[in-house]
Amino acid sequence: MTSKFPKWKKLSALLLAACMVISLAGCNGESESSSDSSDTSDTGEEIVYHKVGYIFAGKVEDNTTTGEMNEQRIKASNRSSVDTCYIEGVTISDFETAVKQLASAGCTDIVAASHIYANIISSVSSKYMNLNFIGYGSSSNGANVTVYTEETYQGAYVAGMVAAQNSNSQKIGFVADNGLMYAIQAVNAAALGTQLVYSNPTLYAAAATRDNEIKKAIDELLDKGCDVIIGYTNSDYTEKYCQSKGVKFIANHDYSGSSEKYSKMLMYYYPKRDSFFLSQFKQMKMDTWQPSVYSGNIGNGLINVSEALPEAKAGTQQTRDALIPRLSTGGESIFKGELTDNTGVVKYMQGVQMTERQINSMDWYVRGVEVVGNFREPQTNIPTNNFEIKE
Repeated sequence: MTSKFPKWKKLSALLLAACMVISLAGCNGESESSSDSSDTSDTGEEIVYHKVGYIFAGKVEDNTTTGEMNEQRIKASNRSSVDTCYIEGVTISDFETAVKQLASAGCTDIVAASHIYANIISSVSSKYMNLNFIGYGSSSNGANVTVYTEETYQGAYVAGMVAAQNSNSQKIGFVADNGLMYAIQAVNAAALGTQLVYSNPTLYAAAATRDNEIKKAIDELLDKGCDVIIGYTNSDYTEKYCQSKGVKFIANHDYSGSSEKYSKMLMYYYPKRDSFFLSQFKQMKMDTWQPSVYSGNIGNGLINVSEALPEAKAGTQQTRDALIPRLSTGGESIFKGELTDNTGVVKYMQGVQMTERQINSMDWYVRGVEVVGNFREPQTNIPTNNFEIKE
């Protein structure tokens, strides 16, 4: 039977933990790289010229993940004085052509700015050893490749807790764009977050990408009785449609300074990649760049969770403040303990901590997740890319 009352004891424990770690840096999830933007080296090292070319799968003018990443490119470029440019709308099959085009334009470094290139970057980078690559979402690095991934599911975990605390039905909707990195992990983390508040809540997950699909998915989630919707979509249509329907929601895009236009938004979570790009650019300039493996998370300030917004219930900010420092310092593990899938099969025993590799390869849903359907439709009329380089 579903519990009628929140698990306040667990929330109280989180609040107590917050008091113990309130002085830790980065607790508010808004930390940023402390690197300055000087063009000179304090050690007298020579500044080396670099030009960085980005390869985007989407269009930068859209209010999407690609658009956000382009804004982060611009911020890092301005602060480091490193020249950057980009080609947008590049398919997997055209990735190498875009690399050649950017190299011909004088680029010394390439950012594969979508996880759809994860499997091809290894073979392409090995052909261009004179170039350095940053592979977003890639699984392994190489002699000239830095791998960058994001634990965005940490933000989804907080979102799940906040959504449950603001739900009266104990039914949470989750719109997941399976084209984004770690969509299943985000759904699972959100479901586990809801279980910090209630014993047996239900998280209904719907897969959608384009705006018409998102609309159908949200309508289905509302029909299921969901009274809070969590977004994990490339598009911002989740926010727009929930607002138009008067439904409370949590967004997965950066609304710093603009959240007031959405009165039904409870909070938002998002990756802040410009600090990562800035650190990479500075290493390039000082000729100290080395291929590495890097993961963005709440602890290093690359996964950010906003403050509770006015629509959230009283007490939301306090429980948010209790959970984030624990995630930041490792005191709270999302995928640890007995984990059962949504068919009742025990996947991991009590006390077992899932490894990063196990988390990244997760292809099953945890207890409490009910998949309502895949609303994605076949895409037609894919435009041809003219490989125009833009700055």
